[in-house]
Amino acid sequence: MEFKAWCAALCAGMMGLVGCGGDGGTNQDSGSPGAGGPGAGGQGGDSFGGQGGDPFGGQGGDPFANGANGATGGTGGNGPTSSGCEHVDVVFAVDNSSSMEEEKESMRDVVFPAFAQALLDISGIKDFRAAVLDACPQPANFHTRGVGGECSFQSGKSWMESSSTDIIGEFQCAADVYSDDVECSGNNDDEQPASAVAASLEPPFSQEQNADFLRKDALLVVVAITDEDEQPVPQQEPQAIHDRFVAAKGGEAKNVVFLGIGGATDCQGEYGSADEADNMKRLVDTFAADNRGFFWDLCEGRLEDGLTNALTAIEEACEEFVPTVN
Repeated sequence: MEFKAWCAALCAGMMGLVGCGGDGGTNQDSGSPGAGGPGAGGQGGDSFGGQGGDPFGGQGGDPFANGANGATGGTGGNGPTSSGCEHVDVVFAVDNSSSMEEEKESMRDVVFPAFAQALLDISGIKDFRAAVLDACPQPANFHTRGVGGECSFQSGKSWMESSSTDIIGEFQCAADVYSDDVECSGNNDDEQPASAVAASLEPPFSQEQNADFLRKDALLVVVAITDEDEQPVPQQEPQAIHDRFVAAKGGEAKNVVFLGIGGATDCQGEYGSADEADNMKRLVDTFAADNRGFFWDLCEGRLEDGLTNALTAIEEACEEFVPTVN
């Protein structure tokens, strides 16, 4: 899907989810209804509330109603306010098996570029940082190179900063996953994206290669994708994986948003075959009580729509963000 077309899709989702107080979108197993906006009816705006064709707000205001004549805000409307979330830390974990080529291409070339822009368009968010790793936690190091070589992030760290002048190119490099250094055997122990993220945020990796990635004043967003299922080695229940993420954020469950992407059933979908991701769905359900978990069905394709749902959760989480002290 071309970027402009995706923007239109994102707009439609946000108008329903944010501006109109509707349900949390299609194809999500769990999550919260959208927060009601101040009302529709802006004049002269394009699909994102702008004038003159600017897809991200232009003179008419941003997509979350922070200006005049916005598509979701009405003339002079005021958008939702953030109670403290100004920063977001995002970790993408991608199953790097050969059957995942279509999904990786979509994430790299379509989903992330639009997601990066839309994330900064959420009212109150000033910046984000993003890290990429594959689905093997041995080692759980953030990737600083792709199959073509070193990515040379402008941050000088093992993650990307939104201030980079080439954030899209950096992500595309890292998302072209290099995994020749992994120690997994390939016998299903390399099919554990959520577990790999949890390990990356814990010692020893959080004290060495990935040190200082997590910020106390940032929301943690985890995106885990596989066309099989989450298969922790050694075996671990979804609740235990959930608790590891929460512990990484100082015990504040509402400071974590989790998007699990996998097959809702065994299927032959837009991106090829997918097995039912039962453990992934159960992991998403552990976040449902706080309206922080979303599941997207690979059988339906359209990963960009899955990220649209996640953006809604991110906005709500930012409104309820609780900075940690210790």
